[in-house]
Amino acid sequence: MILAFRWTFSNNFEALVLIEYVMRKVYTIGDCVLDLFFEDDKPVEARPGGSFLNSAVSLGRLGIKVSLISELGEDRVGMQIIKFLEQNAVDTQNISRFTDTNSSLALAFLDEHRNADYAFYKTRAGKKSYIIFPDDVNKDDVILFGSFLAIKEEFRSTLVSFLKSCKEKGAIIIYDPNFRAQHLPLLKDVLPYIKENMALADIVKASNEDFELICGVKKATEAKHWLKGVSSAVLIYTANKNGVFVYTDKLHSFVVPQIQPVSTVGAGDTFNASIAHFIVTANIGKKNIRLLKSEQIQEMVEFAVCCSQHVCMSFDNFVSPEFVRKLKK
Repeated sequence: MILAFRWTFSNNFEALVLIEYVMRKVYTIGDCVLDLFFEDDKPVEARPGGSFLNSAVSLGRLGIKVSLISELGEDRVGMQIIKFLEQNAVDTQNISRFTDTNSSLALAFLDEHRNADYAFYKTRAGKKSYIIFPDDVNKDDVILFGSFLAIKEEFRSTLVSFLKSCKEKGAIIIYDPNFRAQHLPLLKDVLPYIKENMALADIVKASNEDFELICGVKKATEAKHWLKGVSSAVLIYTANKNGVFVYTDKLHSFVVPQIQPVSTVGAGDTFNASIAHFIVTANIGKKNIRLLKSEQIQEMVEFAVCCSQHVCMSFDNFVSPEFVRKLKK
């Protein structure tokens, strides 16, 4: 079943957006946490979180068939997160459960610009991963992964084996390094893993902060030049209020509307979800990723910016049901 609707973006660009219930599936890979938000050092909100949980929830709400590959404790937080995911049409059968520790927490301290400084309370440090990868990935399914879980040494062999298997099957792989400043002391050790992930990807979506931390470059053109020595992937470079840049065989640049955000947590994750949504609903196959027309790239980016800016206007880390209903009108 296909639902079609027209959406007019802030710059009067009108696009036909499809929500398509098809057999193609998106798999997201990442940690599950409970996000606790602080303003002026006071807790103000708590939400299920983790970059690729956020992406999965937005995809589920947008009507995409999505499965989250992760692990959670058999504790109250874990049960709360599982229930929340199931309520939002996210397949949880690929979430492994553990009993030797509790589920993890992430504390997000919001500054005056509504950007978050994180403190992570990871309970699995030094312990084996319980994650079991599925074997039902098909051609042109989408694999969306990144963040710290994707560069954990003890997780590398199983992750890389899974990604290589997906690549051989013809799945589309999207990688977002989502590299945080607190991980900078580890950069020398994990940089080979970041490069390997990029080499396996069809699309690398990364922010200006990612590239500045990872390789010290501050411009989109410099980022593309650096990536070219590592991977042949399409680059989607986000620079916050300074725009979005997409490099296929040529450069496509986009201005973004200026907003006053409530919280930027989840914005990048929703951007990733929107890219995966476009690939599935526009029926873009792996062989067509580098052949996208300018109009398609514009539609993809405009939709991704619209969704991610919507998320910035609340403490939620994902598109709201009300927003999705508005899209369908």
